[in-house]
Amino acid sequence: MCNSDMQTLFRIIVTLFDLIKFIIPIVLIVLCTIDIFKIIVSKKEDEIKKLRKEVFMKIVYAIVIYLLPFLIPTILRLANNIIQFDYDDSWKECWDYVEESKNYN
Repeated sequence: MCNSDMQTLFRIIVTLFDLIKFIIPIVLIVLCTIDIFKIIVSKKEDEIKKLRKEVFMKIVYAIVIYLLPFLIPTILRLANNIIQFDYDDSWKECWDYVEESKNYN
């Protein structure tokens, strides 16, 4: 399917995606908790509105970052179905193989 060097590279990339998918939403949740605490102790109405907007945006960012590894392949697959590209997709087979092997380990 693909050589061991390519598999190693893809394993590193998949591992980085998994870390990003795990760590960034946690950091954003912690930052949201801090902002919610600020909202609770704040007395100014305009500051409360600003902090609520920031909390909402951080939640949206966390959701988008978590869903990126699922959205990107789906978008690429849909684009390939709509517009038939003429390219070598052997890398995709290798990527799928590495992701599947990760799930079985």
